[in-house]
Amino acid sequence: MAGTVVVPAPPTAVSKKILFPLLLIPVFLGGVDSTLFNSIAYDLPVLTDAWRLWFIDGYTIALASSVVLGSRLGARMGPGVTLATGLLVFAIAAASPALLDSPATWTATRFIQGFGYALIVSSVASVIGGLPETAERTLGYSLWITTYSVGAGAGPLIGRSFVGTGAYTLLFWLPAAIALACGALATPLLRDISLGQASSAKLDVFSSLLAFLGFGLFVAGLQSHGAAFGRVLATVAGCAVLAVFRMRQLRSRDPLIDVRMLSFSRLGACSLVLVVSSACYTGSVFLFSAEADSLLSILPVSVLALWVALGGFAFHKLQSRFTPVHMLQVSLATCALGLVTAAFVGLWPAGFLIGLGVGVSMASGDAYLLGSVPPKDVARAAALQETSLAVGAALGVAGFGGAFAATDSVVGTTVITTVVVAVAAWTLRYNRGVFRA
Repeated sequence: MAGTVVVPAPPTAVSKKILFPLLLIPVFLGGVDSTLFNSIAYDLPVLTDAWRLWFIDGYTIALASSVVLGSRLGARMGPGVTLATGLLVFAIAAASPALLDSPATWTATRFIQGFGYALIVSSVASVIGGLPETAERTLGYSLWITTYSVGAGAGPLIGRSFVGTGAYTLLFWLPAAIALACGALATPLLRDISLGQASSAKLDVFSSLLAFLGFGLFVAGLQSHGAAFGRVLATVAGCAVLAVFRMRQLRSRDPLIDVRMLSFSRLGACSLVLVVSSACYTGSVFLFSAEADSLLSILPVSVLALWVALGGFAFHKLQSRFTPVHMLQVSLATCALGLVTAAFVGLWPAGFLIGLGVGVSMASGDAYLLGSVPPKDVARAAALQETSLAVGAALGVAGFGGAFAATDSVVGTTVITTVVVAVAAWTLRYNRGVFRA
């Protein structure tokens, strides 16, 4: 008698009414977290000027340097176990500041929380990408983007509401409780899901540590606090470590990040746009929240996320009318115009222009980056995409925050960042690659 073969349950074995909420609630938490602390950092009593930017950036630095490692761990453990583990790490780290009272320990927990969210992102992406029906995958990705955008829009409102009532510690306890509840459900429901991923994929923890150290040092150089010589030294050291990381990836047969894709005529231009647009988004939230002192004054920041979602929708309507490079340039130019508008006109029109430009540039950067590679390279291109967005998120807070601390002026900060965005848009004219969505 032939032996019985036990086949792990595919994602469809779990009802979509259970599967999608289980995946999207953590995504909502991530969306909230992407703007929550950017918008209330100046109101948290434990944080000092020297630690404020690090508290925000620690999360995105850890996410940027470990999201690919998280996907490798997911390939070995399975997306269900990876999601439950990520939620547990996220929950413990999220709640820890409520029990601690120093800026250094607060910041350390944010680094740990970023690693937890890297595990969450990789598992959500793998489960949705592993759905058997195209319609299900499309629905999953659409719900992912929408849920994250709604969370990002709600972040400033939630933060200002709790800070205004003096209950800021609930901002640590509530996400932790929700994450623990999702993790408790994910463990039995998704434990047996197997997507046939390569469990032999190399983890390469050392490369992840190099990326973490190099990017962390580079961001340290952008911080406004500390001696100028020390910040320059940190930037140089960060660049040196990242150079070692690049050489290691070039020599690897199974690199974490395929840096060969980053030639400017291939995918480097798309990655640049994703970094700049992500930086404009997180940096704008941080900057415009610095002078907000009420729930009403934070509304333009909250609505910014909705304009970003609108921009993502507009890309699909506009892509047939413009060439890819022109699409990327115009979207960044719109973002730059929005920054100028913020300096000299007001936040409501500025938020619309910035959000529209960021939304179109993110959507176009994603589409051209993933659409311009053969099917066998899509996974590596997706890793490059997620890393670019996370890198931009950290650089935006550090860059906008550093400029604001140095100039003590929203006008001065927006003028400086407008020049940077305009230069990035101008460099795209030298791209000779052929992009397709």
